[in-house]
Amino acid sequence: MADPAGEADADPDERGRGTAPGDRRARSPAAVGAVLRAVAVSVLGVLPAFLVGALAVQIRADLDVGLGLFGLAAATLFTVSGSLARPGGRLVQRLGSRRGAALAAALATTSLTVIALAGSPAALMAGLAVGGLGNAVAQPSANAVVSELVTEHRLGVAFGIKQSSIPAATLLGGLAVPGVALVFGWRWAVAGAVGLAVVLLLASLAGGRDAGRRAGPAPAPAARAPDRGLPRGGLVVLTVGGFLGSAAATPTGVFLVDSAVAAGMGAGAAGLLFAACSVLGLVVRIGFGWWADRHPGRSAYLFIANLLTLGTLGYALLATGAVPAFLAGGVLAYGAGWAWTGLFHFAVIRDNRGAAASVTGFVQTGLSLGAATGPLLFGLVAQVSYPAAWLMAAALSLAGAVTVRVSRRMVRRSRGLPVSRRPPPRPTRTHPAPSPEEEMHR
Repeated sequence: MADPAGEADADPDERGRGTAPGDRRARSPAAVGAVLRAVAVSVLGVLPAFLVGALAVQIRADLDVGLGLFGLAAATLFTVSGSLARPGGRLVQRLGSRRGAALAAALATTSLTVIALAGSPAALMAGLAVGGLGNAVAQPSANAVVSELVTEHRLGVAFGIKQSSIPAATLLGGLAVPGVALVFGWRWAVAGAVGLAVVLLLASLAGGRDAGRRAGPAPAPAARAPDRGLPRGGLVVLTVGGFLGSAAATPTGVFLVDSAVAAGMGAGAAGLLFAACSVLGLVVRIGFGWWADRHPGRSAYLFIANLLTLGTLGYALLATGAVPAFLAGGVLAYGAGWAWTGLFHFAVIRDNRGAAASVTGFVQTGLSLGAATGPLLFGLVAQVSYPAAWLMAAALSLAGAVTVRVSRRMVRRSRGLPVSRRPPPRPTRTHPAPSPEEEMHR
């Protein structure tokens, strides 16, 4: 069967693996509840940024914020989060995932409250900075739950579910536009998000022990395959690819609504488009993770590069400014150009289960810096032209696709695997050579 991800990166004898006994832990009610909590915490971590993005039209008109300054405000959360990701991870390691989730919910509540009461661009940026603190704690808390409870054979779908937090946050933001902001005002939409954060805060405080203490001992080393590792150079190049792809994709969650309105759509229709694309992004992330779990020998890195390439086409369609093409571009941007992050985490951790924290911290630097840089650059270019800004996103996505492919070649070379698709050698001749008499009669 044809493989949408392309060639295999595993050795031939690693193509199929049995289900380890420890995998059953991932199906327990406690594990399911903990993973759902991880998703909720992750949603709250990024909700301030993407809710502000969905409410861009109303907030910019109320606070008199230009596109450049608005891009800077949106980048604030990811800049703070990326800068404090490692200290936040160490703090969560000491507190435990449950108390880490409670701290993240408390910071998200504070962030959203400050945003709801903001009377100036400076206050808006202050609220998003607090949100960055919350996200720096939220992501390690969610990752701790996943790493405690999920084994290798369900790692893909687990990270697909966990990374669905981003489209879930954009979905909430998109629904808030026609449902609340256009009826009662954008501040009431943010106030509703404050209520959600308070609910999660109370649920975290009322929860039991941390997931790792409930789940029992970790599976024996034999329950999972040994780490294959990533070469240092390949890891650096992969981080650069993550930076480029994240810089291209993140503006979609911040500027899609405002750009749709500029293209001629109504504010309500733009919000519904935002919500529909978010549902698509949520579903395909989980679907891609499910696929990866069932094809452990296939190349997740090549799959990521292919999704980034499709995203390039989506951003180019958004740049046309024509409503039909804009709709198709939004679908491709969310369904491909921004659907690779779960596979990204999965691919790195699958190869480095023994050093998951340090390796993911390394590549997360690129993802966070890309998420911070993308909206800022996009906002500055969009002040001149939205089409030019979307074309810039297309160029970044294409560069990310090329960079991930280069990283994959470096990984394959380090494992002694072929780095290009070459036709298999022709089989050697096994039948005896013809006699001189036979040759005479040919």
